Amino acid sequence: MGYSGGASSGQEWVSLVPIDLAARATPVRLLPLFLVSMAAIGYEIALTRFFAIASWSEYGYWVISMTMVGLAASGIAASLLQRPILRHAGRLLAVIPPLLILAAALGWTWTTLVPFNPLELQNRQLWADQLGNIAQYYAALFPFFFLVGFYISLYFMVHSAAIGRVYAFDLAGAGLGAVFVLGLMFVVHPFFLIAGLLLPLAVAGVLASFFPSPLAGKVAENDISTLRVDMSGMGSARGADNEDHVGSPPALRATSPRFAWGGIGTIAALVAAEVLVCLFNPARINEYKEIYGPLNVPDSRVVATRVSPKGLYELLDNFTERLDLDMSNNSGVVPDPTLPRAYGLYADGNRLASLPRSTTVDTGYFGAALDALPYRLRRPDKVLLLGASGGFRIHEALGAGAGHVTVIEPDRTLRHALLDGLGPAPAFPPQPQVSIRDLGATAVDAIAAGGPFDVIDIGRDFVTQSDTNRAALSVEVLAGYIRMLSPQGVLSIPVSIREFTVYAVKMFGTVRHALAASGVADPAQHLVIYRSAWNVRILVARSPWPAAALQEVRDFCDARSFDPVHYPGIDPAGVRIFNELPVVSFDTVETRAGAQDAMMAEAAASLAGAPSPYHAFFRLTPPTLDRPFVNAVLPLAQLGTILARIELVPREELGTLINIAVLAQAVVIALLVMLLPLVRPSGGALPAGQFLRAMAYFAGLGLGFLFLEIYLIEKAALYLHDRVLAFGLVLATMLVFSGIGSWLAERFRSRPSYGVGLAVAVVIGWNLLLLVGLDAVLALTAAWPGWLQILIVIALAAPLSVALGMPMALGLSQFAGKRLAFLPWAWAVNGACSIVSTPLANLLAAAIGFMVLPLAGIMLYVMVVLTIPVARPTR
Repeated sequence: MGYSGGASSGQEWVSLVPIDLAARATPVRLLPLFLVSMAAIGYEIALTRFFAIASWSEYGYWVISMTMVGLAASGIAASLLQRPILRHAGRLLAVIPPLLILAAALGWTWTTLVPFNPLELQNRQLWADQLGNIAQYYAALFPFFFLVGFYISLYFMVHSAAIGRVYAFDLAGAGLGAVFVLGLMFVVHPFFLIAGLLLPLAVAGVLASFFPSPLAGKVAENDISTLRVDMSGMGSARGADNEDHVGSPPALRATSPRFAWGGIGTIAALVAAEVLVCLFNPARINEYKEIYGPLNVPDSRVVATRVSPKGLYELLDNFTERLDLDMSNNSGVVPDPTLPRAYGLYADGNRLASLPRSTTVDTGYFGAALDALPYRLRRPDKVLLLGASGGFRIHEALGAGAGHVTVIEPDRTLRHALLDGLGPAPAFPPQPQVSIRDLGATAVDAIAAGGPFDVIDIGRDFVTQSDTNRAALSVEVLAGYIRMLSPQGVLSIPVSIREFTVYAVKMFGTVRHALAASGVADPAQHLVIYRSAWNVRILVARSPWPAAALQEVRDFCDARSFDPVHYPGIDPAGVRIFNELPVVSFDTVETRAGAQDAMMAEAAASLAGAPSPYHAFFRLTPPTLDRPFVNAVLPLAQLGTILARIELVPREELGTLINIAVLAQAVVIALLVMLLPLVRPSGGALPAGQFLRAMAYFAGLGLGFLFLEIYLIEKAALYLHDRVLAFGLVLATMLVFSGIGSWLAERFRSRPSYGVGLAVAVVIGWNLLLLVGLDAVLALTAAWPGWLQILIVIALAAPLSVALGMPMALGLSQFAGKRLAFLPWAWAVNGACSIVSTPLANLLAAAIGFMVLPLAGIMLYVMVVLTIPVARPTR
């Protein structure tokens, strides 16, 4: 075994890490790290699925926050306790996997037992109790993620001379872990995913017992320096000039004992954990989810279940399940206004759609529905339906006289229900005049190939099924739909006002911008807007409305007690209001009675481009493809007012507030981690300049990587019309190929500045190419088969990811020898800033647009190349 020493204040010192450990960082020895990283990312994703079902998906942000508390704390602990943990590294690497198994199972079980009620957070009398429940979540999950971070930090320090190789296994394990858990979601109930994720941890524990760490033995008290930042100046006796060269080798008497007991302990921990999570799993659906009531009525049955990464789908049969449609209460409007019985399809406890109970549906009720008007105003020879409501909307369109119906149904489960049936719900009978297409709502050019259309009808449940569907209501997509109308065609757009009337006001402005983008000079002449007490329908005509059509609008609304909001030539004073509408804001809450309807005033102001008369408090900027947020109306500059009246905030807006809360916590964690070295004023030194450079370097990597990842996930989600698939695909691709980049970084270990510069040049160049050509590529291939689209996403993300993997490995390689204690600190800084980036990116995208993320990423990587903390060689 060879050694290398360095001078510190004229005294010789010896490191804990042997020179030949780079050679010992073989794939077999690194496989346990791979498996632990694999299980850790899977555990995190499984927790997001649990929160989506047991609570709501918005609270999945907390999972990230909880993860990083543990990981950041582990980096701090590894830095401060470098000497004792390296002294016992062999034992720790053997004992941590079984401890991880137990921590994962116990943490999961504790999490499922917490009586968290998110609705009480909006109640000023009850919210304090929920803070205690949130604290329980942190306490339950902290041990697992702390041990994960501690295990990874220990691997980094033990094999610091081969950090690129080690980091590559860490990244590849995390990437394939994402693929593994997504695969499990196709066959395993979300509440039992944890059972499969314990297996990689068990294999890691068994391997560690057969291939123990090469570190063992006793270490003298003064064998290693502790952590210190030298804030007094540059080039002192403790400065960089007198440090060991990066990768310089230390000495230690090493042995390789067989920890057979580790394998036995691992198997015992696995058996106990599997029994706990499989036989005593108390996870349940929150009683405030939409499925809870129907699921608990007498004789209710779940007649079909489908599990997939996108959701837990359950088909219910009970007497309460009927077609969900906004109907007139006026008797005699149609011969039979009775809504047909249906099966209710729920995804993660949220109502997704109604499915017909037979292949034939009597649509006599449809004439009394709010949605029926466009079919009366235009002869619907060719109809485009965005969403089929399980098939009901196809029956309704055909019953209204449609000659041909094209259906856009991007949700796989709903599409398969149409084509093949779902449980007892039959498939829609094949008919030559009905086409069901697997396209996303934003694939305008591909959809237009089947046009022009006389009626384009966007389903109310379609826009609530996913955020990728809601992107159909962005300015560019609506303008595309308007252009694919026939000369007398009409586009029908739904808006729910059950929670917030402001959503309708925002959509008025959006439609005005879409008409302008499609070449219409006077939008008011092309719009008809009408409503019930709960929903608004906006009808957009390709040509100005003729007088006969406007008379039909008045007759339709009068006969059904619906309220006209706008049509060309409307006289607000002469319109009878059937449904009084309270105007809810954060500065006023009032009901506008009498002849003048508040919604009419809002529509008139919006179409004239004037400020909102009643909703000026809100942010009403129209959604676009770059900023596709149909909701997100709360002005963050008025956060104090919002929090003071948080009971009025609908669930759709809570994601923004959760982002703010997570961001605030993440910033505090990041600052604590970054300033950690200042608490140890003695021992091994890192000059102030290099300390600040290292801080900026690893913070920039944490923020920049996630900004680019989130941007690609957003683009892939709209392209694949499946956010879960996009998330898993982009995450796995970027992590695995970043691992390849980390492996390649070992070739530049002697020239780290050159390697980082080369990688950053690729990152900047590739991002500029994406900014210029990505949208065109995705639009051109929008109708290609799904497997080809997946390959395109991989091809777009892979080269960038290889380059992204190099700077982290090259930066970590600068912390060896006497600087070794800074290695887990640097990794923790990167991780802490990664958690900052997620809520920050979401808030920036909502305020500015997703395009800001790659631009910010470019600037951050420029900062990275300027701040690499290169260690100086020993003199």
